[in-house]
Amino acid sequence: MKLLDSRENPATSSLLIIIGLFLVGFLFVGSLIQILVMVAAGASLQDMMNSGGDFSKLPHAWLSMILGQGLGSFAGFVGTAWFYWRIIEKKQWKDLNFKPIPHLQVFGTVVLIQIAFMGFNGWLQEINQNIVFPEALKGLEEVLKGMEDKLAEATKFFTNFTSFWQFLLAFLVIAMIAGIGEELVFRGLIMRKLFLGTKNIHVAIWVAAFIFAAIHFQFYGILPRMMLGVIFGYLYYWTGNIWVPIFAHIFNNGLAVSVMYLYNLKIIKTDPENMDDVPMSIVIFSLVATIGLMFLFKNYMQQKELDSQNS
Repeated sequence: MKLLDSRENPATSSLLIIIGLFLVGFLFVGSLIQILVMVAAGASLQDMMNSGGDFSKLPHAWLSMILGQGLGSFAGFVGTAWFYWRIIEKKQWKDLNFKPIPHLQVFGTVVLIQIAFMGFNGWLQEINQNIVFPEALKGLEEVLKGMEDKLAEATKFFTNFTSFWQFLLAFLVIAMIAGIGEELVFRGLIMRKLFLGTKNIHVAIWVAAFIFAAIHFQFYGILPRMMLGVIFGYLYYWTGNIWVPIFAHIFNNGLAVSVMYLYNLKIIKTDPENMDDVPMSIVIFSLVATIGLMFLFKNYMQQKELDSQNS
């Protein structure tokens, strides 16, 4: 896949601009949007200041917070990608693709890869959550665990829904907007710029995946999220089409939202947020199956490219 383009802006300056745009869009504009939505829902600024950061007791809390998050994510991710790619680089969205959208069976294989990866990913989550810092870094550990607890509370609040319209809205925000926006930024822009700078696709994929994981500010979820980013990166590289990792990201997040919805309805009995102690046999099978499917996927895409060149 042709990721390098001599007509693009230099890698280092581009990365700094992209990250700067994201921080402004997500942290400043996104926070402003969240406040405006809550005010529109009936909360006063005094109410928000008195809440101590816990907005769950404010008027129409769930609706205003999910809408605020959705609009903020759209501004931070899609807005960053649009402004950089269309305004600064002056390129079209189609320029993110180097091959046409693949056949339907490719997306089916992507689903199989995601399902196969779940067992190993659960084990990574367990390992990540059990990391213990040395005594000299106990202060940092307490800070990170405090952040993790607050994010866990926010996640539980967002996913504590039982009506179908709430499910649809959560799916739109958590799966669709996040899936599209994050892939445009981390794979479509950051990964390609890292490749432009390093000329090494593997370095580009892994570093972009690390940035993708780190930017979520969840240390105790960084390993599984990074590995998901690695998978998304290779899917983009092998297919040459940004819609493939977007689809994979939407499927991953959408499945999580759907399972939580079914759990809230008591259709599923096991809490998906507390799935620890994954049996090692499942972990090993998951890892072998994921590697095997990725290998077959890569060979299939390479064969399709050879066939198109020879036809």
